[in-house]
Amino acid sequence: MKRFIPLGLVVLTLTGAAAAWTPPDIAAYVERRKGCNHFGGEEGYDKARADEINRAAAKLNCNGLDADEKALLRRYRHAPAQLQEIRAAKDALL
Repeated sequence: MKRFIPLGLVVLTLTGAAAAWTPPDIAAYVERRKGCNHFGGEEGYDKARADEINRAAAKLNCNGLDADEKALLRRYRHAPAQLQEIRAAKDALL
């Protein structure tokens, strides 16, 4: 016996799955943003800690984060779920 799934159900299911998927470039940006937010709030209470914070910020390319965010916002300007992920990362922490 053949079973048929209503087309509307298929479309809703696929739409929900697409909305939940995070593109790799956004996922990488979010992780970088979390790290930069974390280390940006750290205090360099001695030279060793200040050096550790500076190395982490350099490795994460925190200075380039705003430009990368701007490019992602432009790339995903027609994708509301992805725009929300990008914007939500501003306040995210590790």
